[in-house]
Amino acid sequence: MIERMGFEKNRRIIRQYGNTRVTATVGENKCYFRSKLEYHWALYLEFLKTNGEIIKWEYEPKVFYFPDEKTAPVQYKPDFRVTEKDGTVVWHETKGYHDGKTNKKFQRMAKHYPNVIMDLVLQSIPRTGSKGANRRFNAQRYVRRIVDSSTVFSQMKGIINFNLPKISKM
Repeated sequence: MIERMGFEKNRRIIRQYGNTRVTATVGENKCYFRSKLEYHWALYLEFLKTNGEIIKWEYEPKVFYFPDEKTAPVQYKPDFRVTEKDGTVVWHETKGYHDGKTNKKFQRMAKHYPNVIMDLVLQSIPRTGSKGANRRFNAQRYVRRIVDSSTVFSQMKGIINFNLPKISKM
């Protein structure tokens, strides 16, 4: 009974946010991406690596723990670790829907790991005056920059093949 309820809950989450799981090899990395946005961002990072704009990227290589925190979140796993040309390590978090929990993670990262550089990659920039716009405004305190991936992907259309490979659904 519990497993069935958990399955139904996961199905609801997938329907609600439109997450499609993708298993793919991008460059030298075989990954299980939790969304199409993560997969597309990995293709973009591989393009940057191939053209010498970054040194390397890795998908979910590390979990950050927040010691002495009594409430969630007590840990955080950013989506990508990107090593830039100058050797700077930047962590990228991709979000199709920017919720309040994400800002809490950024806040805790700034508190416990002040030297870690974070970038927030949004599927699209929310309208001014919306809840999403307020959350984006609050996130600016904790991240180096906020990237509108829809603009990046539209500029890269025809250069990068964004077609999905094998799709695995829950």
